[in-house]
Amino acid sequence: MSDARTVRHPRLQPVSRSARRMLRTAGVLLLGLAAATGLTACKDKAPAEAEVLRPVRTLVLEAGDVNLVGEFPAEIRPRVDSALGFRVAGKILERRVQAGQEVKRGQVLARIDASDLRLNESASRAQLAAAEVDRKQKQADLARYDELRRKGFISAAEFESRRTAAEASQAQYEQARAGLSVQTNQADYAVLTAPADGVVTSVDAEVGQVVAAGQSVMHVAGSADKEAAFQIPENRVDQVRGLNTADVTLWSGGPPMKGVIREISGSADPSTRAFAARLRLIDPPPSVRFGMTATVRFAGRSAQPLVRVPLSALLRQDDQTWVWVFSPDTGAVTRTPVRLATVTDTEALLESTLPARAEIVTAGVHLLREGQRVKRLETVAAPGVAAAPSASTSTSASTSTSASPSSSATNGAASVMPAGGASSTPAASTPATSTRGAPR
Repeated sequence: MSDARTVRHPRLQPVSRSARRMLRTAGVLLLGLAAATGLTACKDKAPAEAEVLRPVRTLVLEAGDVNLVGEFPAEIRPRVDSALGFRVAGKILERRVQAGQEVKRGQVLARIDASDLRLNESASRAQLAAAEVDRKQKQADLARYDELRRKGFISAAEFESRRTAAEASQAQYEQARAGLSVQTNQADYAVLTAPADGVVTSVDAEVGQVVAAGQSVMHVAGSADKEAAFQIPENRVDQVRGLNTADVTLWSGGPPMKGVIREISGSADPSTRAFAARLRLIDPPPSVRFGMTATVRFAGRSAQPLVRVPLSALLRQDDQTWVWVFSPDTGAVTRTPVRLATVTDTEALLESTLPARAEIVTAGVHLLREGQRVKRLETVAAPGVAAAPSASTSTSASTSTSASPSSSATNGAASVMPAGGASSTPAASTPATSTRGAPR
């Protein structure tokens, strides 16, 4: 009987003890990882991070009657600015004035070559002399023929013919005399003189230049009447027309001047859509020169209650001006449209379309969104000063504010005037203001 022998598979080799330990360790790790994953899946989600509220400055609005002061940028101009030129053609021989020079009435400004004009004058004078001789001859003949007619030596028809010839010679004499006057005037037109006291604002031709009749040689502005030229937006024309008088101040400084509206254009400028106006200055000082920049101010009470807000509270979007209204109950903001009555460099006057004592955001309006929750800024003392709680400070304004407005003015706060545009400044005579606090 043969011995039993163990038959092993050629690919199955005995596993060593160290390998078995490694396999057991890997299994334990896999089981731990699976258990950790299951526990994580079973746990609830972590609580969401708390919402961060954006701090804002707010303003509580109160409508009231204000004393409007309409401000319009203006330029000092003459009432009469004449483009002077020779009334005859010719070559300029002399120019006696320069741009910016003051001139007097009748002062010689320039001359052209008058040689041909003088020759024409001499020819006209000779024609007049010949016509005068012929007239005298015809009148003497008429006197003789009249005597012959009375004696019966000539017929009535012959006498009528002689009388007609005498009348024709008289007409020719008158024509020659008028021609001489024309040529004399033409020769005098070779000298250009100032029509009135004024100042030369520009020179358009030089010595040696041949100019045509009526071509501008220089501009002379009359100094008798000085005016402020400005433009009025279409929504302010009736109001300005009713005020009639205004104060004018120069950008260079000096006391204000009084002015009276002389004219307002009947149609709007096609490019600016504003109405050109002229304000006549009353007794302006000599220091007022043409071309100076000025500001025209009209004062008058508002026809309806207005709300006064800083420009930083306005938001211009979709061809509409908006403000963010803050709700103390929900802490959220809502975008609300408003109508501008007028604006200045730092403030705007709104028609009272918002609810009474509405609270609006005055800074950072471009960073907000509809329904966003915000928080008011609290009072923080300046360095070296003890902090004070939020309080109300009474002033003579028509609003109550939580902080002074920042300088982030919007495009929608631009002036209502267009290339010249106007603005209005509210006077300080308005109801009380309460301040919630300064910004952090």
